[in-house]
Amino acid sequence: MTASTSATDHGEARVGQSLYLYGLVMPDASLPDALTGVSREPVRAVGLEHVTVLVSDVPDAELIGLPAEVRAHAAVLDAVAAAAPVLPMRFGTTAAGEDQLASALPTERQRAYAGRLGELADVVQLSLTARYDQDAVIAELVDEEPEIRRLRELTRGRSEAATYGERTRLGELVVAGFGRKRAADADALERMLTPLVERVQQREVGQVDAVLDAALLVRRDAVARLEEALEEAAARHAGRVTLRLVGPQAPYDFVGEL
Repeated sequence: MTASTSATDHGEARVGQSLYLYGLVMPDASLPDALTGVSREPVRAVGLEHVTVLVSDVPDAELIGLPAEVRAHAAVLDAVAAAAPVLPMRFGTTAAGEDQLASALPTERQRAYAGRLGELADVVQLSLTARYDQDAVIAELVDEEPEIRRLRELTRGRSEAATYGERTRLGELVVAGFGRKRAADADALERMLTPLVERVQQREVGQVDAVLDAALLVRRDAVARLEEALEEAAARHAGRVTLRLVGPQAPYDFVGEL
């Protein structure tokens, strides 16, 4: 499937049918065949002057917003991103019909979007998460910090009521210890990634065992090298930190949503 393919090659647009919009690609983009999206409707390409819009029909607008449809929206964009640069549109974006797309995306905006797509031509987004094995890190903290070791021994085998204050203090020290280790380990990971990627965008982490949650903008021809480096890092940190790389994905973290 190419983005310049007419709608009739992938199923006729229904007369008066509303459209669900996924994103924009260049007219000559090479895309996966047989994509299905929201409500399991086939995705088709509608060409405009400077960009092509990926759409599907909307049989029931009330279904939009269900978790399955959120996943379907993301799955379409991620499948496209594996083959070609794509600008994602916000989940739930619809149009009254194909004849409304040109007015919704005037020529100047199309040119700007085409420029952004050109900037993404040779890169792809991947997401990296790193998580601690909590038992391994707690063992480190017990070995390194006498106060944690003392409070752990003091509370072992005694009731929560009788050791409430000590348990509270122990929890605070452990959380602080995870925080110190996270700062150092996340910094080391980012330094390792820097020469392998174009950009790193760190996301906020909320769980105590989270080390890093980052979006990576990577040249397509450098993905294999990044994967190899991360496999080596995972082997070095086995039993302490687990690394997970996901993608390619639509570049949400670097271009946002339209």
